[in-house]
Amino acid sequence: MGVAVTLQERPPRSSIGAPGLPLIGSLTVLSILLLYAESFPGTGPLWILPVLLAFFVLGVVWFVRLAVELFAPERRPGVRRNLLRWAAPLIIVIPLLALGSQGEPERSRFALSEGSFEKAARSAVAGSTDWKMGPVTLGLFDVSWAERYGNTVRFALAAGGDGIHQRGVIWSPQGKPQLPEEEEYEADVEHYQGSWYLWSENF
Repeated sequence: MGVAVTLQERPPRSSIGAPGLPLIGSLTVLSILLLYAESFPGTGPLWILPVLLAFFVLGVVWFVRLAVELFAPERRPGVRRNLLRWAAPLIIVIPLLALGSQGEPERSRFALSEGSFEKAARSAVAGSTDWKMGPVTLGLFDVSWAERYGNTVRFALAAGGDGIHQRGVIWSPQGKPQLPEEEEYEADVEHYQGSWYLWSENF
């Protein structure tokens, strides 16, 4: 006597899966890195470019996955069941990027460091005319070097340039600073706030 075997067709997969910790975590870390890059006065460091590219690629991956889920009726229940996981990147990323776009990281970081910079600058002006300072940490910034020019003091921020041109801040309470004429190039200088100016190499 033969035995009848009934093969039951496997139901189609209802979902490609909501974002997991790797995707959500990666987008969060990249957003924090972008926020940190925005905390440098003036233009951010060069490494912000690959971070932006990675952020864009992961954002596209998230969007495409969500679109696939939403445009397939049989998969929409999976989106509703995991709505928090789908929304997590937006909940985390949007406030961080909004904070960065308003310039808050830069203002806050410099405000917390301004006292240390000004103390060093006043000490320099009170000292010898050839005062110089090597690598040091002032407030929340690493400084590569600092030099006095008359009644002004120029600080070069570590990691604040683009890998080729150095950038930093100048303390000049008497107005726009005049940098030494023996410089091989004329640095770009613009007012930042109060007694502070931004400078960057220009060559």
